[in-house]
Amino acid sequence: MPRPLRAPLPGPRFPVPALLTVLMLVLLPATPARPGTPGDRGDAPVVPDLTEMTGRIEVDAMEYPWSAIGRVNVGGRGHCTGFLIGPRSVLTAAHCLYDRRAGRWRGAIELHFVAGYQRDRAILHAPVADYVRSSRFDPRAAPSRADATADWAVLTLTRPLGRDAGWLGLRRLDAALLSEIRTGRASLLQAGYRRGWTHIMSLGIGCTVIGRFAKGRGIVHDCDVAKGDSGSPLLVLSREGALGVIGMHVIDVRHGSRNAAGALLLATLGPGSADAEAAPILRRAGAVWDDGRPPADGSPARRRPAHTVMQLLARLGRLPAPAGTANQTEAIAAFEAKVGLPVTGRPSMALLGRLIAALPALPPVSR
Repeated sequence: MPRPLRAPLPGPRFPVPALLTVLMLVLLPATPARPGTPGDRGDAPVVPDLTEMTGRIEVDAMEYPWSAIGRVNVGGRGHCTGFLIGPRSVLTAAHCLYDRRAGRWRGAIELHFVAGYQRDRAILHAPVADYVRSSRFDPRAAPSRADATADWAVLTLTRPLGRDAGWLGLRRLDAALLSEIRTGRASLLQAGYRRGWTHIMSLGIGCTVIGRFAKGRGIVHDCDVAKGDSGSPLLVLSREGALGVIGMHVIDVRHGSRNAAGALLLATLGPGSADAEAAPILRRAGAVWDDGRPPADGSPARRRPAHTVMQLLARLGRLPAPAGTANQTEAIAAFEAKVGLPVTGRPSMALLGRLIAALPALPPVSR
């Protein structure tokens, strides 16, 4: 079912309602955080290893491709996840924009997108100027697989944040790509801002597609998702480093006797699809079937996932301690040589693809 919204930490220059929320938080006494769980005030406590707790890893949100994913902060009262698909365009779940208490769709002035958000770092952010959603989606109806195929909205930002954060390219989940995922030649990933870790971007790996629904317009997946992950992208990363978004998480579903999750396949929104509303909107976004684009030179976001690469090398026991620059270069070069990549000693998407493929299976997460 759609996930209830959680209270966010607004970034700078938020709309007036969000600023009032910040002032109220300053005046209220602090509430101690639960052990091992960051508080909702963004005080960046010592965080235990996400892998040990949930089968996920923490990533540096200011590194591409994670920098293109962010929080859609909603009226100072909640958040979902969204991701850039063009310089000014963010794709997210439509149900995140509906105010259930007031029984109305929120106005664009109540929405703010923060890209690359991590532990109080709200460097890349922009208000929402306008948004378009599917007219077929009924937020008052009980969640259903059929309705989930219309659970999308495209936000238009007031400025081209994608130039600094980068954006993600869309990819079609065809039979060949599905075979790559199932045979381990490509990895299915999910990244977002989940309940209990709302100020930390975490990455789920080792999941797969386990079914389809709504005549193939949606897929059932077993990625570990929680409240706050609505609107988050399902990414496919090949062993060679090719990255694309195949879907967007929108709903919890049952698959046989299992609790699972459902994602809207983005190919169903593109040219030639049955959704006549979505195709022209996504064309105007400027990134349909594009390969995506990393942050521009000079951006505060980094073009390569260096932190994630080093974290995975350490997990595989290939990073000597202390992890100085020389050791990092040597560790990368040694792994590149082992897997047959050109030896550069530098982080790359191809290196990330091979590292994720080399990871042992993470422990299953009960849902």
